[in-house]
Amino acid sequence: MKTKNHIFLLALTLVLGSCNYKESSIPERSVYLERNLNTQALELRTIGGYKTYTVAEQYGDALGYGGLLVIYGFDQTYYAFDLACPNELKSSVRVVPDNSGQAVCSSCGSVFSIGYGSGNRLSGPAKEGLRKYQVSSYESVSGRIIQVTR
Repeated sequence: MKTKNHIFLLALTLVLGSCNYKESSIPERSVYLERNLNTQALELRTIGGYKTYTVAEQYGDALGYGGLLVIYGFDQTYYAFDLACPNELKSSVRVVPDNSGQAVCSSCGSVFSIGYGSGNRLSGPAKEGLRKYQVSSYESVSGRIIQVTR
């Protein structure tokens, strides 16, 4: 019985120790953004519409490492990503979204899929996708509110 326990513990240690999963190379930073879509971020009321945030516009905004990209996806779901390219790892090197549901790094040329919320790399030297953030939405008396958090 004692030998079985040792083997189990050894196997468990090997499995857990070999997991090198890493969510993103982009450094973790605080993320919080709240917008009323009836009065702010009108771009996010249209399917495929997006808005980028690189400077805090109101008290409480926390925009991650390179800024935030928020998109109203083609599947009518809101998604948010860090604007920093995971290949460049500089907060000043940002991806640029377009109306086709893609974002392209202005420096290395890596292309990422954003239209359906994956953030996956489609082409280019980047080895991983964009850092993704949590988006929730709800209705209030003043309209639809979205919140982006980490």
